[in-house]
Amino acid sequence: MKYSVLILALLILPAFICFADTSDDTLNFYLSKSDLVVVGKIVSEVGAVIDELGVPNYICDFEIQDVIKGDEGLKDRTIKINIMRFEIDKEDKHPFIKKDSKCLLFLKKANEGNTPAWETADFWFGIQHPFPTMIKSLKRLAKEK
Repeated sequence: MKYSVLILALLILPAFICFADTSDDTLNFYLSKSDLVVVGKIVSEVGAVIDELGVPNYICDFEIQDVIKGDEGLKDRTIKINIMRFEIDKEDKHPFIKKDSKCLLFLKKANEGNTPAWETADFWFGIQHPFPTMIKSLKRLAKEK
């Protein structure tokens, strides 16, 4: 009985290892697209501006509670950000784009002279739920770079 459990574990374990590697590739990709990856909270009302292509730009203040990648000096500071999203319907709006929402942001520096100076690095993945396991993985991957 002991050996059958051990053999079963040895057969299943490689599948989980491969799955983690695939996930690491995805997280590495979004880390590479980002100048700043942070966890924190939206602390102001969110204003929406629609650009010439019809893309919503949600402008708000974001209080950084943890820096995963980027300038550690920004921890415990508030920055102005632009959350850009592809949206057609009301259902497309991300539920975390509102005051007092805690979230994980993948940000890049905006073009010089733009205000705010930080914008989401990806229209789809730029704002995420701050899953503790994802944050741990991102920190591990950021340190490996």
